[in-house]
Amino acid sequence: MSQSANLHGCAIVIGELGILVRGPARSGKSALCLSALRRGASLGLHTRLVADDRVVMEASPAGIVMSAPANLRGLIEVSGIGILREETVASAVLGLVVDLCDPAVIARLPENGTTPILDVSVRHARLPARDAAFGADILVSLVMSPLVDDR
Repeated sequence: MSQSANLHGCAIVIGELGILVRGPARSGKSALCLSALRRGASLGLHTRLVADDRVVMEASPAGIVMSAPANLRGLIEVSGIGILREETVASAVLGLVVDLCDPAVIARLPENGTTPILDVSVRHARLPARDAAFGADILVSLVMSPLVDDR
């Protein structure tokens, strides 16, 4: 039987990397994703929204596939502005989970960690909440260049 879940978060794809951004309400998930989409596109990378607010996750032989619930497809909420239409892809394979958190809990040189999603270990990173510009630069950088010390 196929495993699936409907998670709170925002999902994008930059190049071939499917990214799930999680965090508390108003932590900057949508802002980070929108910034990363714009920055990646400005560098010639293929960038698309997968889902905002709710992300459907489904285990498949290819990995964890992310998609949007039908009623939210192509929509992204920008705090203080409202809901905007955004170019989307129907689905993307999850390659990175980003948790937005208080900067004080982020290790300066963390071990390259993973987190389980539907019993699959997925690469994991923590980025500061409410800092979309910095976070977007990090996400685009991860797509453009590998880690020097990939432990």
